[in-house]
Amino acid sequence: MIKHIMVPYDQSDPASRALDVAIDLARKYAGAKISVVSCVVPQVPMDPEFGASYAETMTLIRQNASSALAKIESKLKDLGIPAKAEVLEGVSITEELLNYAEANGVDIIVMGSRGLGGFKKLLLGSVASGVSQHSKCPVLIIK
Repeated sequence: MIKHIMVPYDQSDPASRALDVAIDLARKYAGAKISVVSCVVPQVPMDPEFGASYAETMTLIRQNASSALAKIESKLKDLGIPAKAEVLEGVSITEELLNYAEANGVDIIVMGSRGLGGFKKLLLGSVASGVSQHSKCPVLIIK
């Protein structure tokens, strides 16, 4: 039985479609909750002159992710679906998602096939590929 659904969300079209599928699943499995998770990857600027602007940029990225997740969390609660939204931060998006899923007892991960990353693999994005290969729970990939 599905009790906890995780949706990695990066504001891409595939992530939005994955959220729609997760909502459908949560309705079918009454009482299932959805955790919507975004991941921010901080990088250290190579030139010290960019330090202040880099910090401001990272703050804006975090705020953007938090704002998008807050809207989704509100929408889910309006639909009567228990929801939690969280912005993760780490060096590897794949590792952060896998760690979150394991630490929070996720029963299924519903995610888009590709996100907003610059480099696209031929059939499947690198994050989706990594999560599907290493997850301890089922992963449903949405095109």
